[in-house]
Amino acid sequence: MEKIAAGVVLFNPNFRTEECLKKLNEQVERVYIYDNSTDKIDIVLPNEIVYLTEGENKGIAYALNRIMEKAKSDGYSWVLTMDQDSILPEGMIASCTEHLNNTKIGIVCPQVIDTRRLYMQVKTKPNIEYMEECITSGSCTSVKVWEAVGGFDEWLFIDFVDNDFCKRLRMQEYQILRLNHLIMNQEFGSIMPKTAWKQKFWITLSRILHIENIAKFSYKKNVNPMRVYYVHRNLLYLNQKYAECGGIGYQNFGCKSYLGFIISFTIPSFLRATKKKEVMKAIADGLHDGKNCDKESIGKRD
Repeated sequence: MEKIAAGVVLFNPNFRTEECLKKLNEQVERVYIYDNSTDKIDIVLPNEIVYLTEGENKGIAYALNRIMEKAKSDGYSWVLTMDQDSILPEGMIASCTEHLNNTKIGIVCPQVIDTRRLYMQVKTKPNIEYMEECITSGSCTSVKVWEAVGGFDEWLFIDFVDNDFCKRLRMQEYQILRLNHLIMNQEFGSIMPKTAWKQKFWITLSRILHIENIAKFSYKKNVNPMRVYYVHRNLLYLNQKYAECGGIGYQNFGCKSYLGFIISFTIPSFLRATKKKEVMKAIADGLHDGKNCDKESIGKRD
């Protein structure tokens, strides 16, 4: 039987984190927490968790690498990585265990649905399928594969960490297996759904036109300038890093090119922002830093 632990990265956690940890404790024998919080946390942590921190925000990739290292040293061969607001489906660990004897599988994951976004639909068939990529939260990741592909790219800090890791995993011919009967509840970003009729209008229009991005008008989004910066910076960096391997990251925004990214993310981020000057600066700084990153080190940050 493969030994499976769980790892959660905290950053100023909210009320959902306690439920997240409770569900994890029901299914795994060891839970690691890496705390990136900048404020004192005011939630109750289970006594049996292993708590790691360096007293500052080191970024999601750094935290994930420390969790994987600790799990490896403690003898675990797989780690289920979770966001602090993800709720683990019942029976997930048992279902994952059925597929861990295949040495070519690097990640086993569930379907991930944000129930606030009504346009997201559950896929019922096939029961299992192989994916090009998945998000970090909910991924049961092989420690050996994590080590073989070079871990998580810590320069990314946040945003596209999962895209980059999955890209390298697939380039080394490892597989990502999704179990569609497992549905994980995950909240993507700070949003507020609009009224019922507005949601129905935008979602219906998006389905008629077969353009999912239109459905995103069904909710209001809180635009974080820091995230806008990292999205712009990291997208440019990664597309230089994988210049000879095809584009990366555009699928996150329902597009296939940088122009599509500008239309589907950059412009809406500015228009939706309440702090437009800060967002405009974040866009400019992200473009500058992404374009002018140290090209000699691209490919060596793995």
